[in-house]
Amino acid sequence: MSPRTTKQFEAIRQERRSEILDAALHVFAEEGYHSASVSRIAKKANVSKGLMYNYFDSKEAVLRTLMYDLFDYAMDLMKIQPDEVITDERFAEIIELSIQIPLKEPQRWKLYMSFVFQKDVTEMLMAQMADKMLPYMNAMSVYFKSKGYEDPMAMMRIFTAVLDGIQMHCLLDPENFPAEKAKEYLIQQFAKS
Repeated sequence: MSPRTTKQFEAIRQERRSEILDAALHVFAEEGYHSASVSRIAKKANVSKGLMYNYFDSKEAVLRTLMYDLFDYAMDLMKIQPDEVITDERFAEIIELSIQIPLKEPQRWKLYMSFVFQKDVTEMLMAQMADKMLPYMNAMSVYFKSKGYEDPMAMMRIFTAVLDGIQMHCLLDPENFPAEKAKEYLIQQFAKS
């Protein structure tokens, strides 16, 4: 048997990292961030606590990485570029993709929502995620400014709040919530020429 290559070691490392983050998502959702322990996350991921510290130096580092990865994943799914100029057609596509995300992977996003709304987690993440979210918020704000809104940043916040609510309802009641109607209404309301 030949020794593993650097590429194979990196693939193993990335797989282990993903397993730890997936375990952390479940543990944070089930137990709450403050009640969760590094030992519990390591056990759920089937790794030793010591090995886990080779990947993350603290529980907060796990949380931060988990949030950054989920944010990047959502932005990749919506194909949003930080500095893009958003057109009406592109805005309609963003709305459509945003509503599809919770419908495609409901379990993952239910777990995410269940721990992101924990008060202490929200406060910690808002401070840490602000810089990462700012380019996207600015692109949306520029779009709303082009539509003639007096306070485009406020309109962007209102729009994202409405979208968050729709995503939440898609998760809570996917069989009965009129996701298609909601999508049509949002496009009609916000992505108008």
